[in-house]
Amino acid sequence: MTGTSPFPAHRAQLIVDESLRHLLRLIGPRGRFVYAHRRDAVDETTTGYNLLRHCGTLWFMLRAVNDLGLRPAAPDAAAMALAIGYAGRKLVAPGWAPGLALESKGKLKLGGAGLALAMLAEARVAVERGILPAPELPLPLPGCIAALADYTLSQLRPDGDFEHKRDLATGGVEPFRSGYYTGEALLGLLLAGTDPARVAESFALLTAQGYGIDVQSHWMAYAACEAVERGALPHGSGANYITALGAAICNDTAYRARRQSTPIACRSEALTRMLLLDDHRPGLLPPGFAAQLARTASENLALQLDWYRAGQFWKGDGDDKVQIDYIQHNATSYLNWHLHLTG
Repeated sequence: MTGTSPFPAHRAQLIVDESLRHLLRLIGPRGRFVYAHRRDAVDETTTGYNLLRHCGTLWFMLRAVNDLGLRPAAPDAAAMALAIGYAGRKLVAPGWAPGLALESKGKLKLGGAGLALAMLAEARVAVERGILPAPELPLPLPGCIAALADYTLSQLRPDGDFEHKRDLATGGVEPFRSGYYTGEALLGLLLAGTDPARVAESFALLTAQGYGIDVQSHWMAYAACEAVERGALPHGSGANYITALGAAICNDTAYRARRQSTPIACRSEALTRMLLLDDHRPGLLPPGFAAQLARTASENLALQLDWYRAGQFWKGDGDDKVQIDYIQHNATSYLNWHLHLTG
């Protein structure tokens, strides 16, 4: 372990366990989550749904199961498989591009493909471990992953970025851009087992320009750390980029002043993933930098508890809405921290 913290590993694991149990309660009979509810009142729900957050939430749940070596009870395993199948029913084959993409209201969002890839990569591990039944998908699980990767790679542009949103019917590129989709896509591709050489140029171009640092992108933190570990990003340039991103989060903590759980949690995810990189590749980051990451992460994790109870993370001061992605981001930060302390 690099650095010390008053935030104990057993407390982090308890939060992960409680969050996982609460999310399992929210999976309905068709595999769709109760997307949002009032704190302590699962029956007081709000309208709307977001497939990207559906996939991201399952990514956390499956990671928790796989990384902690859990063996869910049969009904819980079946519920997770059902939720994976719900996303699977949203996968479509565009007539103008290879593979499969995640469709929502007639649109194909790059972040959906990326998070679906990350989620299915973890599902593959759970199925191979024999703790999750094979989900119902339009193709067998390996084929779905390969088809999603094919579509995602087809959206790469010469500048190293991706097209972020297309119309399903026409293939037309829409002007919408997200500050997070590119990191989600790169992470999903790597987790899915894509040859690192196929995204190396993208990483080189994007990290050279400091892509994502201005928004303190946790998804680019995940992607860059994964790229260093898998050989898609050289150690030197990778360490420079990750250090710059980590320093931005440590040195500019204006996000705390918003008094909302998830903006803090996303930065905690980035910092804790960098700490895991330092665990896996000691000496890569500058001397003393991991200790700075750990201090800031520990402060954030303690602050996030202001909006936590019994597996629920709510939005923030004055707003007690609990949403699946609030739980996802917060609980994942504690999962990463626990793995850092105990790995």
